[in-house]
Amino acid sequence: MKLFIKRDDSASKAIYTVYDELGNPKYYASFQKMKPKSNVTIVLKDTQNNVIAKIRQLPIVGTKTFVFKVGKSHVTFVTVLTQKGIHSYFYGNNWHIKGEVITKNFSIIDVDNSVILSQKNCGGSYELTITDSSNELYCIATSICVSLINTVDNFAVQAV
Repeated sequence: MKLFIKRDDSASKAIYTVYDELGNPKYYASFQKMKPKSNVTIVLKDTQNNVIAKIRQLPIVGTKTFVFKVGKSHVTFVTVLTQKGIHSYFYGNNWHIKGEVITKNFSIIDVDNSVILSQKNCGGSYELTITDSSNELYCIATSICVSLINTVDNFAVQAV
């Protein structure tokens, strides 16, 4: 199944909108109202405004750590920026990332080497090809988290 994630710049409270292949909105991602000095929380809602998943960013120094909660299960996604690029890890399942997280073009691979998600950066949006609908919300959450990581599309050397 193909989905498209686009940054929502409308007046709504959504930060991202997920569209199906026909261009119809399927999910909305928005920041949850939170207390001062608390962790960043993003909620994923369906078109009937029901919360179906939560993404919480944990303040761990040197990493971008996110916890996805769907129903009663959760997965932790950790990215570490090193001199050789961004390394990504999943905890709570047997997935790993193959490709370039920096340019937002990557795949999520299962332990049996089957592709769960392929993401392609299409300029202002991301095209997701998800092979297993049971992992759809985790794939969308991963894509949203990767898009929140500040990177540049072109590498450049800067004189200091």
